[in-house]
Amino acid sequence: MNIRILLVDDFPLVREGFAIALEADPGLTVVGQAEDGESALRLARELAPDVVMLDLRMPGMGGITLLERLRTEAPHTKPLVVTATEKVQPLLDAVAAGAAGYLTKRVSALELRNAVITIHGGGSVISPHLAGHLLKSYSHAARGEFCSVRPLLGDREHEVLRLVARGHTDKEIAETLYISPRTVQNHLTRVREKTGLRRRPELTRWAMEHALT
Repeated sequence: MNIRILLVDDFPLVREGFAIALEADPGLTVVGQAEDGESALRLARELAPDVVMLDLRMPGMGGITLLERLRTEAPHTKPLVVTATEKVQPLLDAVAAGAAGYLTKRVSALELRNAVITIHGGGSVISPHLAGHLLKSYSHAARGEFCSVRPLLGDREHEVLRLVARGHTDKEIAETLYISPRTVQNHLTRVREKTGLRRRPELTRWAMEHALT
């Protein structure tokens, strides 16, 4: 067995520590490292790793957006989130975006290696103290009960929607986020698909109701 891993974290020392912990198992090999989402996506396409281990908080393209892009641009790669946050919403966002595993940085070296092996084999891994929150949320949804969790949007979709709610035009949003107006429109298309809303005033009201402004 040789599982090829791409590490994605904006702190070099964290990546080095993960690499040492992982390669203590001769069946695990770190084939690349990236400090942001854009570099990670490029390396995922070039190196075709078996597992991408990523943080959620990174400069530029955030972890949720990276997960969504990996699902379409590197579909054979299994994403494993390893992050410092222990809040419920990022966990739900990550699972919805395609994460095969979600661990906090409290994880031990052995647990980390086992998680990589598990998701490579087709399984799923979630930090035990967070798993209960996930089960509770999906249990409510399965019974058709109201859930306080907002519809799951990517990081950039949140940013675009927040600026829409503040009255910015597509051109102004593009300039603020350093992206093209067409990219803004693409993000808004996905937001409309996920929320079921079409008109800009409806999106603004939804953003205000969900505290995105």
